[in-house]
Amino acid sequence: FWPHGTESGRGGVIMASPQETYDAMAAAGAAKIAMPWHKQAIQGFMAGSYVAIGALFANLMEANFTVFTDDHFEVAPGLANLIGGAVFPIGLIAIFLTGANLYTGNCMYLIPAVLNGSGSRARALGWLGFSWLCNFAGAAFVAYFLAYQGEWTSKDPVKAFVIANATKKIDLKWGVAFLRGIGANWLVCLAWWQAISSKDTASKILSIWWPVFAFTAIGFEHSIANMFYVDIGLLEGANRSFGNFLLHNLIPVTLGNFVGGGVFLGLAQWATYDKGPASRDGRGHYALLQVSSDAAASGIDVASRDVNSVNADVGNK
Repeated sequence: FWPHGTESGRGGVIMASPQETYDAMAAAGAAKIAMPWHKQAIQGFMAGSYVAIGALFANLMEANFTVFTDDHFEVAPGLANLIGGAVFPIGLIAIFLTGANLYTGNCMYLIPAVLNGSGSRARALGWLGFSWLCNFAGAAFVAYFLAYQGEWTSKDPVKAFVIANATKKIDLKWGVAFLRGIGANWLVCLAWWQAISSKDTASKILSIWWPVFAFTAIGFEHSIANMFYVDIGLLEGANRSFGNFLLHNLIPVTLGNFVGGGVFLGLAQWATYDKGPASRDGRGHYALLQVSSDAAASGIDVASRDVNSVNADVGNK
């Protein structure tokens, strides 16, 4: 079933098979975990910043389709959510195309490394937590310097919207926030999976846009986006504390995001497509990582190829 990807009418491969996509995802995860910490810090900060820029864009658009009363706000039926969902994905598209280090995507990448031992499990878990912290730094930077100090949220209707939005998120029941976190990252990691399977930039962009648009329009909860949404609301005067945000929203959403990406994409695909020791060398590293540089040096195209066939061609050279 889809042994070598899906071909276009001209015979070119336009989409990797699920097996090839899993192998590429697992190899990418191993490479990300092995990246030096200072580079992870830079790319983690950039990822949080990109998400926050997309969130700011969404806030500015949604606020103009919102009706406020004394104690709550009502969004024009469906329209604001659709518009916010349409523009928010710019941040996640930028993250994927630049290789930035996003906690929510890393929840999926983590699973093969932890289950197969392709490197230190302690380092893999540390990498996941470190990416979350660096994402927070990037999102907070955009919230304070670009949005707050830049006065993009200082006047109504945007100010009223970001305050009401932050309050609404903090006031969610713990279990509701957790479940909405599952939904958000299930769709984010589905977007990552689809983008990995795509072979050209336009396809990768569309593959990311649709699931991210869906989770935003539905109203699921994304921990890194909330680092902007709630921070800017608190800065503008929301009657809640940072401690309220941490305990009642950020912790349950972060945990829900881990379940959504780690279980429903990472674990599910590992259970279905992992080949076991045959797909890794003696140290537990994915063979795709070991042969790619040799293949490139030998002039061999590794796109949409399984590891064994590439190894064979390298040997024949």
